[in-house]
Amino acid sequence: TMTAFIPLLFISGIMGKFISILPEAVLIILAASLFEAFIILPAHLKHALTLSLEKPPGKLLRLHEKLREKTEAKLSSLIKNIYTPAIKHILKNRYFVLSAGIGILIVTFGLIINGYIAFVFFPKSDGNWIIAEIHYPLGSPIEKTEKTIEYIEQKAFDLNEIIKKEYNIEKDIVTNVYALAGMIPRRDWKSASFGGNCGEVWLEIIGSEERPKINISMVLNKWRSTTGDIPGIERLAFTQVGAGPGGNPIAIQLVGDTFKTLKKASNELKLQIATYPGTFDITDNFKTGKSEKQFRLKEGAASLGVSMADIAKQIRQAFYGEEAARIQRGKDDVKVMVRYDKETRRKISSVQDMRIKTSDGHAIPMEIVADISSGRAYSVINRADGKRIITVISDLDESIGNANKIVSDLKADFLPNLVKKYPGIKFDLEGQAKRTKESIDSLKTGFLFAIMIIFLLLASQFRSYYQPIIIMLAIPFGLIGAIAGHMIMGIPISLLSLFGIVALSGIVVNDSLILIDFINKARRGGTSIEEAVITSGVSRFRPVLLTSITTIAGLFPLLMEQSFQAQFLIPMAVSISFGLLAATFLTLAYVPALYLIVDDIKRKLFPTKVSKEGFKD
Repeated sequence: TMTAFIPLLFISGIMGKFISILPEAVLIILAASLFEAFIILPAHLKHALTLSLEKPPGKLLRLHEKLREKTEAKLSSLIKNIYTPAIKHILKNRYFVLSAGIGILIVTFGLIINGYIAFVFFPKSDGNWIIAEIHYPLGSPIEKTEKTIEYIEQKAFDLNEIIKKEYNIEKDIVTNVYALAGMIPRRDWKSASFGGNCGEVWLEIIGSEERPKINISMVLNKWRSTTGDIPGIERLAFTQVGAGPGGNPIAIQLVGDTFKTLKKASNELKLQIATYPGTFDITDNFKTGKSEKQFRLKEGAASLGVSMADIAKQIRQAFYGEEAARIQRGKDDVKVMVRYDKETRRKISSVQDMRIKTSDGHAIPMEIVADISSGRAYSVINRADGKRIITVISDLDESIGNANKIVSDLKADFLPNLVKKYPGIKFDLEGQAKRTKESIDSLKTGFLFAIMIIFLLLASQFRSYYQPIIIMLAIPFGLIGAIAGHMIMGIPISLLSLFGIVALSGIVVNDSLILIDFINKARRGGTSIEEAVITSGVSRFRPVLLTSITTIAGLFPLLMEQSFQAQFLIPMAVSISFGLLAATFLTLAYVPALYLIVDDIKRKLFPTKVSKEGFKD
């Protein structure tokens, strides 16, 4: 079990940092429980058993004994009347049982591969915070941004009355609003933004326990629809704030040489993403800068003794100024700057009316030496490996759409055709798709390592290469239970679910281990193989069931928890508890059948190497 948790220590990326504390805690607890079982428990048992012999049982103990006897009677009846006939029937039809088990596995893997069961990188839990981010074009006055922020704040407070009427509740949903103008701080995977053109509004709502009818997505959508469209705004995005790592559900990076081509391609990609249900706030990270005048040197200007550097220098001198002298005033130097007067500097036409001095001292009109055009600068130029990039991002309502399916669909058809249409550009996946890949790749490596260690531990214990395989076949059947559990609970499979499945691989082998060990002991005692399997199944039914029930019972409170903090661990708990439940019943039925099948095969292949003690490798 400890070996199965070790891969979770080495998950790469931000997800690894987020989850690492969990395997650390589990490994310490399991090590402590091992010490307790070998050192402390025997002393407790000796003391408890001695007291029970010395003192007559009290009223509470007698009540406990009655309850234990009733439970024992019912369990014995279950074993005698249901399990024993069932195990005999299973062993008689063991090849059919094998085929049925393989069939169930194939169907389960088919459901996953074909996308019938949704997969999300990190589920959006029902948190308490929503952010509205606003971006005006660069250069917009901060007063305009502040006015818009005040408007969005007011719409946030209006939600209280709207939701009260619509959902017939008494409490205010919105508890606090916090606004910031002039910057958007860095958050998780997003870089910071600065300037009077941007700002954000944080909205805090009451905890999920106090609003069972309303989830955070409903509040977000209501806030967005109440706010409506704002004229002149470049970007308005409403985002749910979670406690875990995530990234944009859909983020596709386009790489190329020119922004002109990239912008066309990104616009087509945004239109395509908008056709998928559930997508919203579709935008890109390309930011146009302030309006500017762009100068290009005319052919023949060089013959007049004018260069581009001369034009740039003289424009700077005219509008910014040139230092003519410095005057000493006390301890300070005061620069004396020569430039156009204030009225001239405020007119854009003054640039066109300038006269440029040539190398021989003549002053000629600007229009003779340079072409002037209007345009916009780039406020940010994003690059990857020396190439310019634009990243198209989209948020997603996970109750309507699935990011994994959308990205897979775009990769299969639209993106390859887009690359053909615009030669010179490439695409790459960012956001959740990229984080999912890096985490799953490291998880695969760690899982294979854990499986190898578990196999070696079992092989050294049983001195066999075949029996560990029988025991470890409980792992894929645990996967059946984990997938079924997600379907029953109505939650998508996430990366945390996969972490649970990896951890499950070390837990589910315990039941098979108990059963196989008991079968081997019975066979060494001279019992025939079929009788040994049946006797072992009946004898080990109670401890196998007890091992699983206690583990599932320990996880049950987490499955039922409604608090925000618990939502992140529920997928992991579902994988372990339902996987263990399925593996328990399959262990009691499938492992005995598989034990006999392997014995049949060995008797056919190596008739002289099989003794009454079982497998000999």
